Amino acid sequence: MAILNWKNINISDVCIYDISFVSGFRKAGRTVNFKEHGRSKNAILYIEQGSADFFEEGKATKTASKGDLVLIPKGDRYIVKFKEDDTKIYLVNYDMILPDSTPVCFADEIEIIMHTMAAAYIKEILSKIEASFLREDNAAIFRRKELVYRLLSNIFQDEWSTLLPNNPKFSNIAKGIRMLQQTYLENIPISHIAKACNIGVSSFRRLFTECYGISPVNYRNQLRIRRAKLLLRDGGYTISEVAEESGFSNVAYFCRYYKKMVGESPGKVLFKAKSKSE
Repeated sequence: MAILNWKNINISDVCIYDISFVSGFRKAGRTVNFKEHGRSKNAILYIEQGSADFFEEGKATKTASKGDLVLIPKGDRYIVKFKEDDTKIYLVNYDMILPDSTPVCFADEIEIIMHTMAAAYIKEILSKIEASFLREDNAAIFRRKELVYRLLSNIFQDEWSTLLPNNPKFSNIAKGIRMLQQTYLENIPISHIAKACNIGVSSFRRLFTECYGISPVNYRNQLRIRRAKLLLRDGGYTISEVAEESGFSNVAYFCRYYKKMVGESPGKVLFKAKSKSE
């Protein structure tokens, strides 16, 4: 089982299949035990109302409450205990593999995400997934896959674009984070981005580095490298074109930085892409 860091996904593709769905109410004190055999599939649990405790051996108890999304990896051994009467849940089960058929999950333990996504939007997607099971034709199968991908996309997009939304400490730089994400191909001075947040540049850099673990400039370069990876894998661009299209004005610097970040040179990636297409 391969583990993908759901906070920093760096893969070309995953395939989701064998989807199932459960919804309903759970009474206070009801437990479900996966300790003996482990969960048979990956799961996304949404708690519309109520709360639940998750017990994994050797780990602290995790509590999910109203509005939380819970990512549960395939094979995880745990016990879940519902804490309140009429706890309303929606549960999506699914298998997931990489292009080489390697089974994969997003974590090696249960992750609870306190989301800023509108609850009504989450509920809408989940209700549509549930409705798709009223039919079993090809259209319904593709429709539920589309909806699960959409749910995951919004989970990751929300986490990526609104990092640590519940920590007021970082609220001052939220606008700057969005600016970096929207203008990463431009060389806007960090001082201008800090000014848009109405804070000093040194304070912006300090808060940003504390929030992301890297400086604003390195973060912008990481976004550029992600774009460069896509262009190189396409195989239809020269290295100079990829550098330019990814916001790097110096090709030599781009090649050095790409190899440092990715572990192989742009030329090697491009050669592999062209070899596959021949």
